[in-house]
Amino acid sequence: MNVIKVLGVMLLLVTMGCKNNGDYRWDIDAAPLKEDVKIIDVSGKYYDTNVSNTALKEAFPDFFENAKDSLLNVRRNDSLSVLLNQEVVKQFGQNVDLQDSLQTIFTRLKHFYPKFTVPKVYTFTGELSYEYPVAYFAETADMVIGLDWFLGEKNPVYAAMAIPDYFTTHMNHGNFKPKVVEAIAKQMVPYDIRKRKFIERMIYEGKLLIIQDALLPNATDAEKIGYTQDEINWAVTNEPQVYMYFTEEQLFFSDDKRLNQRFLDPAPFSKFFSENDTQSPGRIAAWMGWQICRAYLDKNKELSLQEFLVEPDLIKIFNESGYKPTP
Repeated sequence: MNVIKVLGVMLLLVTMGCKNNGDYRWDIDAAPLKEDVKIIDVSGKYYDTNVSNTALKEAFPDFFENAKDSLLNVRRNDSLSVLLNQEVVKQFGQNVDLQDSLQTIFTRLKHFYPKFTVPKVYTFTGELSYEYPVAYFAETADMVIGLDWFLGEKNPVYAAMAIPDYFTTHMNHGNFKPKVVEAIAKQMVPYDIRKRKFIERMIYEGKLLIIQDALLPNATDAEKIGYTQDEINWAVTNEPQVYMYFTEEQLFFSDDKRLNQRFLDPAPFSKFFSENDTQSPGRIAAWMGWQICRAYLDKNKELSLQEFLVEPDLIKIFNESGYKPTP
């Protein structure tokens, strides 16, 4: 079966402007945070040749206390990391906008989780991977952000590093908030490795994206999931065909791990083994899991975010969502 449909002009115009019909759920009146978000720049001292390794370890023992001087000497003088840090300083300056962005996210998170502790935030260039540019540690209330992975998809440094296009597409300033929320979400909803069915992984990914809805209600769906607008349009237009494909191929309840690689892991496109695969966005099953979770919440308006996220029966969410897109 061909899962690709030609985008119609009318539908394109509609999908570009539409919003999720469950947005009312996230229309909250959050109390301001009692404390300001503080951002500590590790890179300033790390790349300053006048700061000794000893002084660096004294300033940031949690980062460098056990690091060997030989390793620090190599890392602190890595030409690519130094170049990335120069770009970060040029683009982000005093981090005022970053502080405002984090303040907004933490304010909303505190509303849903009153016991949430605002983390101590560190910015550190050259040490986090572009796949995971934000690291959040809930137990110690620490967050580390690699600003070097938000320099803009056309940044020549990225081109020199040969980073795949499907990653650089969302390595912009506008994707800073979604990546922060993604790191928080993965700590809020740890994955149960005993849940091996494809639909369970889909619902898990959907839960992570529901947290994007809750904490970033004004962001577009494209920003939340890391798609382009064209990819969102494809997902909306082909939703019934993808659902039918998963149903006819009996994929939903399969425990074949290869399905994760085909439809859930970051990739330039999803793999239906069709000649038109390259027109599809990667992670299409994560997008569908998101729509299933939205449908379930629309049917259970009394559920709080906390209650929804701790629901362990992911298949129940699927079955009770009533999700069945039609052409």
